[in-house]
Amino acid sequence: MQNTALASSSPWIISKQQDLIWFLGSALLGYMLCGLAFPAGGLPAIVFFQVSFAIDGPHVYSTATRVLFDRDERKRQRLLFLALVPLCLIGPALLWLGVRYETFFLLVMVWGQFHISKQHMGFVMIYKRKARERADFKLDRYFTLVSLLLPFAYYLSAVITSRRLLPLFLIPALLFVVYYAAHQLRVTANIPKLLLLVSVIPLQWLAWAFAAQDPDSFKRLLAAAAITTTGHGVQYLRLMWLHNSNRYSTQGGLLGIISRNWIFFMLAALVLSLPQYVPGTTQGGQRIGCAIIGFLMLHYLLDSKIWRVRNDPELAKALRLV
Repeated sequence: MQNTALASSSPWIISKQQDLIWFLGSALLGYMLCGLAFPAGGLPAIVFFQVSFAIDGPHVYSTATRVLFDRDERKRQRLLFLALVPLCLIGPALLWLGVRYETFFLLVMVWGQFHISKQHMGFVMIYKRKARERADFKLDRYFTLVSLLLPFAYYLSAVITSRRLLPLFLIPALLFVVYYAAHQLRVTANIPKLLLLVSVIPLQWLAWAFAAQDPDSFKRLLAAAAITTTGHGVQYLRLMWLHNSNRYSTQGGLLGIISRNWIFFMLAALVLSLPQYVPGTTQGGQRIGCAIIGFLMLHYLLDSKIWRVRNDPELAKALRLV
């Protein structure tokens, strides 16, 4: 897999072809899942397991290749690891208090959707830096976050009120799109940034409008989660591999080995993710499953810290931003 990023003068992170496949084209996986889920009212269990096993699980646990295997990174983030036990206890405690597993999953999805939206915003900021844009940072930031979070807010309103208030959310979103598009016509077009937004924003609306059709359906919620996270997972894995291979491939030890070959990297992420598939469907299995979701929440927490380019020159170098 090609992993030589272009010079900072290029508008692409890796190359036009690589970006179109991994960072922009990954949204096509979500649209494919829409095609499977919409006629059946949800995803077949085998499809949900396949995307979880091959993409979502490895994407979450690939974070460990940095925060555990990199001694310096582990030292920088050591205080955040103290949050793991409390995060793992939240789910089982809520189940013990009588909260349904489905409700706990929805609460985690609130954080998860913010996490996904922040990652897409991060890619927007990277493409701005690659294009040497010096203006409209607030506009790009708020447009990305609002456009990606409004569809999920619509779904939450359906869960809370049992009413589908689509115009209340869709009309402001469309007005913002019109304003943003009109502004883009007055500035030099940043094609990679715009392609990213065009690929992910409609997908969010399709996924959460589908889930809102029956807000009590856990099967629809799971399908919407898979639709919105699968492409995100591919993006994350590719970016992590870009970072690790550029930063660690010359090192010795396990970290150096898994950073020199993308197959070894994927195998490491896959092996790290295997424990999450142990729990069963019994009540005890649900408690264990809720505890394991604590690792997912730790991923959200760590991820909000480890990609801050401004405070990490080595990170900027690994992503070829300098």
